[in-house]
Amino acid sequence: MESTLTVNELEIRWKKALEATRRAATAHPATYRQLKMQAAAVVDHPVDINEYFPTVEQLVESLKTLDPCHHGSIFDLFGARISPDSIWQVRNLRMECQDLLAHLTAFDQWRRKNSHLRRVK
Repeated sequence: MESTLTVNELEIRWKKALEATRRAATAHPATYRQLKMQAAAVVDHPVDINEYFPTVEQLVESLKTLDPCHHGSIFDLFGARISPDSIWQVRNLRMECQDLLAHLTAFDQWRRKNSHLRRVK
């Protein structure tokens, strides 16, 4: 039986994922910045076949550090997608990293929009 979700249910899931991502990124800001740089490096530069597994392991380690308990964040979602068990074709790594960066860009925009910090001169 195929499960179909309503738009409202999908929006609720997305908001929960954004909140879980916010908590994880706030708890590990250096790892969050490192993950973004690692994913951008994969997108911007060719990955040598000999560096494929070390690169994937670094990405997965960063993702696990950010959400070790599987709280449903963006990091949890991509931890499963970028895992060597999931990517059997090396060429898919770049696509997954592009998608990860797109998700993190959407997260950063959401976080800025919902931030209540004000700068006082």
